[in-house]
Amino acid sequence: MSTARKIVLFTFLSITLATVVDLAFFMMGGLANSFQQTLWGLLRMYTPLLSVVIISGPHILRRYFHIDKRVAFIYLLSPLLVYLIFGIYVAFSAILGIFDLSGLEAVLRATPGAEILDVWIWVSLILVSAYIYGITLNALFAIGEEIGWRGFLLDELESINLSSIKNIVIVGSIWGIWHAPAILLLGYNYPENRMLGIILFTLFTISFTPLHVFVRKISSSVLPAASLHGSINAIWGLTLLISNVSREIGGLGIIAIISCTLGSAVVWAVLRRAKLIPAKSW
Repeated sequence: MSTARKIVLFTFLSITLATVVDLAFFMMGGLANSFQQTLWGLLRMYTPLLSVVIISGPHILRRYFHIDKRVAFIYLLSPLLVYLIFGIYVAFSAILGIFDLSGLEAVLRATPGAEILDVWIWVSLILVSAYIYGITLNALFAIGEEIGWRGFLLDELESINLSSIKNIVIVGSIWGIWHAPAILLLGYNYPENRMLGIILFTLFTISFTPLHVFVRKISSSVLPAASLHGSINAIWGLTLLISNVSREIGGLGIIAIISCTLGSAVVWAVLRRAKLIPAKSW
């Protein structure tokens, strides 16, 4: 099978299988509780891995589970990139005058026992727990996607000698569009503006893709990309509680996309200066 056909088939299978999962939960009434949300997330996030297995067979998975001291170090370090982006987002929010902890304080007041904590202590606990979740449970979920996006798909694109920028845009676009059925059917991330949400989330995934590609390339493993992805899922929801604007402008919108893009550019510059990524492909 040609590379182009593999890419098209992988994209079709991943989106189709994810849509089947979304339809099943839609017909069951949506994501009504945390158990359903967790089960839905697990099943959905493993559809790219299943697509890879269908196309290339289960033996290909051995390629993506390489681990050594370097991989382990980068695996533990990768979540800190999310904190960098989060910090940039907070800085932008403060500059624009939209930083507001009232949403988080409202959650605290509604949480039994949590109301006794200072809001900044609560934020600190969230940030610490997000790292732990990012490298454990969330990474276990995210590996199903990362074998597809930053594993199989990225490898196939690189085999046809596209530039790194083109690879990032293609991988990020497919990653974002893969979420479209969930946004349309279940209101995932954008319950009030679903069509706009597809566009915004695709731009969001494109803007976050460079970091995933960087850690994959410097480690030669998809595992650090999984801890990075898992940490995004663990921490990024906090942006919705610390901004007094809609998610379409703030944490899942324009400000988030700008923050991710700027953060990716900073990391790229640092890695280039350290000669950890080649200059010629950029």
